[in-house]
Amino acid sequence: MTTSQVTTRSAAGGEPPVAPVTVAPAPVPEPYRPPRPRTGRSGPRRLGVRAVVSLLLLGAVCAPAVIGSVAVRRDTDALRTTVTQRAAVAGELRFALADLDAQRADTLAPGQSATDPEVSVGNQLLALITAQQRRAEISDLLRRLGSDAAQGPQVRSLLDALGRYDDLSGRAAYVDEQEPARIAGHPPQVAVSMNVQAGQVMRDDLLPAAAALSSVYQQQAADGQAQVHDAALRWALVVGLLGLLTLLFLLWWQRELARDYRRLLSLPLVAGTAAVLAVTLAGTLALTACASGVEAAVGQGLRPWNRLAEARAVAAQAAATESRWFVHDSAYGAADATEFTALTGRLDALLAPGGYATAAERPAYQDVLTRYGHFRADDRRLRALKAAGNTDEAATVLTEVGRGDVAFDFWDFATTLDRLAQQQLADFSVHASDARGSLDGWPAVPAGALGLAGVLVLLSVRPRFAEYR
Repeated sequence: MTTSQVTTRSAAGGEPPVAPVTVAPAPVPEPYRPPRPRTGRSGPRRLGVRAVVSLLLLGAVCAPAVIGSVAVRRDTDALRTTVTQRAAVAGELRFALADLDAQRADTLAPGQSATDPEVSVGNQLLALITAQQRRAEISDLLRRLGSDAAQGPQVRSLLDALGRYDDLSGRAAYVDEQEPARIAGHPPQVAVSMNVQAGQVMRDDLLPAAAALSSVYQQQAADGQAQVHDAALRWALVVGLLGLLTLLFLLWWQRELARDYRRLLSLPLVAGTAAVLAVTLAGTLALTACASGVEAAVGQGLRPWNRLAEARAVAAQAAATESRWFVHDSAYGAADATEFTALTGRLDALLAPGGYATAAERPAYQDVLTRYGHFRADDRRLRALKAAGNTDEAATVLTEVGRGDVAFDFWDFATTLDRLAQQQLADFSVHASDARGSLDGWPAVPAGALGLAGVLVLLSVRPRFAEYR
């Protein structure tokens, strides 16, 4: 029924008219539009400022990570060079000089038997060969030290003193050779006098100069260790603090972006934050590990080696003093005996393991002390024989090579001591290598990771800028 019919019918029947009902059409929904950023809180300019600050902070973290790692690695290499190519060579020079003096004195001890002129007593050939070897070693060691221009004057003074020593000891040997039939233990007085003068040059000029040179390099090594240790800790602190500051800013910015742009997370910014965290942790740990490694290298390698190198030099000086005592007369011999007592007293202290030796190293120290005891026993026997007037057997004990003879037992002791010293030097090299190895891959690692983080920061703001177009 239509509206007009309803109206007519109502009018005919006397009913009041009914207003027509109009049905409105259903509303059409509008298409979805993403919410626009609230420009009052974070506009393009504000977004750009945040990105620039992030890049600056990334650069601030990258710079000390790169510069610090390069500087610490360079200083670690310099420390290893100072120890292995300078201090070790100077320590070897001290021993070679003192042992050369002992061998030159030993060449004056052998001779003819006091009871049978047809019998030769003592081993002069071994002393001559060893002295020749030591002299060649000294020349090579001085050549290696001569490459250090800073110590050129000291090396030249050593060469000058060595020339005087060679002249005096050579003339002493020449005078001694002119009397081939002399009695063992009684070289010509002129030879003894020249040998005394050569010993004075060794004791007053050569050995003090070599000891001073060794002390210079040992001090340089100690200073280098302190420099590497402190620098590594400083750079670790700087990297840690700047990295923490950058992380806090990136986390805060992540929260601000989520609030302003209705995004839960910006994945590129998350990845950049992870890169900063990784560099901060890795840099701090690597630099502190380098500092610990250098400290261990000095404490477990360099300091024990210094004591053992000093002990080798003192032991050789003691052996030289003993040899001179044997061929000198009573006037010079009394001074030699006093010097020998002083040197062996120093040696007793240097060979004591003390707090330097670990539990694993103590057997090696005890082995050295045992062999040192053999040398001291030979010395007591030598002195007893000479006091009894038995110079033939005393010359044999001093120069022959067999268990119970000074020449052999000192060689055995010195070789074992050198082996232990080389082990301690190797420990230093291992710890120093580990310290440098803790920074393997640096500075490429922080530069690459933080460079990638910078790219990720730019990628994280790119879609936000696009929303303003």
